[in-house]
Parts: sequence; structure tokens; C-alpha cells
Amino acid sequence: MHARTALITVAILAATLTACAGADHQQGKAERATAGAPSSSKSPDCGPDSTLSQSDWIDQCSSATPADKQPNTELAVGDTFAYNDGVKVTITNIRRLTQFGEWDDRPEAGQTGYRVTWSITNGTKKPLDLDQRSESEQGATNGGEVTMLSVEKGSRSMTGRIAPAQTGTFTSESALDKTYGTKVVVTMTRMDEQADLLAEDPHWTGTIN
Repeated sequence: MHARTALITVAILAATLTACAGADHQQGKAERATAGAPSSSKSPDCGPDSTLSQSDWIDQCSSATPADKQPNTELAVGDTFAYNDGVKVTITNIRRLTQFGEWDDRPEAGQTGYRVTWSITNGTKKPLDLDQRSESEQGATNGGEVTMLSVEKGSRSMTGRIAPAQTGTFTSESALDKTYGTKVVVTMTRMDEQADLLAEDPHWTGTIN
């Protein structure tokens, strides 16, 4: 009985946290680069009982849902996430790595090396500490962890501060096993005093080009 009670308690707590992370806990809103109209007149099976595989669901359903109907935290490459305090983040591209310096890491055989580039605009009235923000990635289609690469040629780490009304451009270099495809999910997390721990972090999904 005690074990059953504990399980019920955990379920209630999980449901409560999920509810708390709803409309009352939004870090900002999406600014879409495109309208995201459906690609065909026939709608794919995107419901909760869909028989589509995970990769097919991403290919068909993510593009079939109009951008203005998607959650604010689910974005595409080129979209901007505007935080409530005036800070804006845009993932500008995800590109295959083709140039390396003499001492740079290179992807192993069976991996695709790539670079994520993003911009951050400080729309607040005080300097923005970039050390209180982090970026992470993982495979989107079939899952899969990425391997971080140390690449100096053409890279710019997200460190230091950005002055008010200024924009900075930064990069991250990684490798993804080819078995996980070429789609990547990029997540931005803020850890400053303005962060809402119950709010969902923004995610950008894009293909390595």
C-alpha cells in the first residue's frame, strides 16, 4: 500500500509541475521567419494514436502544422525567440563542417561534423552576461547524443557580455553519428535571475546543410 501511495503522489506532483509549466510560465514568444503553411492538401496522421514512425512524424507533421499554431518554444532555423526581458535569440544556420585548422578536432568516420550559428540581441538596458546562458544539441530524427568538437577556425564561443542594443554572433561545433540522420535539435537555456525554472526552454529543429 505504501508503494502504491508513493506512486500516486509522484504522479500528482508530475501533473502539477506540468500544469505549472503552462501558460503562466512562458519565458517569451516565437517570432517566425516564415508562415509555415501546410505542404499538401492531404493532412498526415499527426494525432496521439498516429502510426507514423518518429522520423516520418518529424518530416510530415512538423511541416504540416502552421507556424502560428506551433508552441512558442518549438522553432525552426531562422526563427527568433524573444524573451520577456527584451533579449532575442535566433538560430541562423546549421552547416556541415568542411574546413579545419591544423590542431582542430575532426569528426570520426561515420560522423557528420557541423556548426550551429546563432545571434543574440541584447534588448535590455544593462550588459548581458553570456556565461549565464548555455546551448545544447542532440539528434532530432532518431535521437542520439552529439560529440563536441574543438574547432578554432571560424568559431566564436558564447562568452563575455553583450552591451545594451548590441548583437553578438556565436557558434558551436559538434559531430553526430550518421545513423542518427542529419536533423538536430538546438536548445537554449538561461540561468540568470530572470530565468523561470518551470518554463520550457526554446528548441530549434533544423537539418545539417
